Amino acid sequence: MAFAQAGFPVLVMQLRGLRALLAVIEHGTTVGAAQAVHLSQPAVTRAIGRLEEACEQALFERTTRGMRPTPQGEQIAARARVFFDRLRQGAHEALVMEAARQPRRAGAERFAQAVSAGQIRALVAVAAVGSESQAALQLGISQPAVHASLQELEQLLALTLFYKRSSGTRLTPPGEALLLRVKQAVAELRGMEGDLAAWQGQARGQLVIGVLPLSVPIFLPRALERFMAGHPAVQVRIVDGTYENLVQLLLSADIDVIAGALRAQPPSADVQQHPLFDDELVVVAHRDHPCLAQRRKLSLRQLLDWPWVAPLAHTPAERVLHRAFEAQGLLPPARQLSANSPLMTLSLVMQSGLLAIASRGQVLLNDFGGLLRVVPVALPGTSRRIGIATRASSRPAPHLQAFIDICRTGVH
Repeated sequence: MAFAQAGFPVLVMQLRGLRALLAVIEHGTTVGAAQAVHLSQPAVTRAIGRLEEACEQALFERTTRGMRPTPQGEQIAARARVFFDRLRQGAHEALVMEAARQPRRAGAERFAQAVSAGQIRALVAVAAVGSESQAALQLGISQPAVHASLQELEQLLALTLFYKRSSGTRLTPPGEALLLRVKQAVAELRGMEGDLAAWQGQARGQLVIGVLPLSVPIFLPRALERFMAGHPAVQVRIVDGTYENLVQLLLSADIDVIAGALRAQPPSADVQQHPLFDDELVVVAHRDHPCLAQRRKLSLRQLLDWPWVAPLAHTPAERVLHRAFEAQGLLPPARQLSANSPLMTLSLVMQSGLLAIASRGQVLLNDFGGLLRVVPVALPGTSRRIGIATRASSRPAPHLQAFIDICRTGVH
């Protein structure tokens, strides 16, 4: 089958076919389905045929008693149900945000049944680039066509979803609420295409991994090496950021998985954590740092005599460092210099007289030619659960599930 263009799955163009698929499964015949979706029986038959052609799979067994979904049809239908549920949820949440409005279930249902591929593409593209003209270039259509799609979206929900500024087009709060669920819905179509590729024995698609500082180098490089060797047609992209930023990217389906230190409790019911191993933080210094020449065991109080590279503010690493010092009645190191990148932090340590904290596993994995040393000082209470996090509400695409399995087996 053909695959995504301009960042959108090809199956976004098959919304009529997906609606027909669910209706035929529910009613057992194209005649019953036609009445349910307000189309003619030949139109339903054509929509199913085009969907099967796009999927390159038979989705139904035709018998004299009606139509029964094949296993592939059942799996496509399962993802289609999630897709339309996300659209309903987005419409409902957008309607709720309107003051004094009592959202009717019919409004959200009407949106899920009527929204078009062009409207979905225009919404996501304009939100990404902030401009109708730039969105038109990205989508390969005219700017008036994009503008018309945005107007149709607003008319469909009777809501103001966009507003103009000198810098471009922006989304209102209801527009942002709708966008989040629409992007989750589009991600379900990507999962659908991943299923189709797997059935054809050619795992394809894209895997976007959000990485957090510390501990990730212990397992991620080897896991990626194994994954890419087994999935040569899957494009892998790595982005970094703070935990809060990556969680938002995960929930909006801009990334597929987060790798790094997990939280004691997931930040959202839609975030599923997969623990892999425990790691602890240690203080590190250059091998010639004067603190290492003084005595075999040091105290945290003594380490306050030297400057530090502090973790970024409001991160777990900063919190555990502060707790370690405060437990001994000490103020934490002055934060004149802070860094979020483990590589930059260790580079500063190795080329200066600065101290820092690092993952013990990372230091054991690479001591940078003997230049890096663990300072003999206890940091109690710094053990952290390391793992990966995915969206709980969506069944992983086959290549994402393969990556999760590789991470699990690679550390046990």
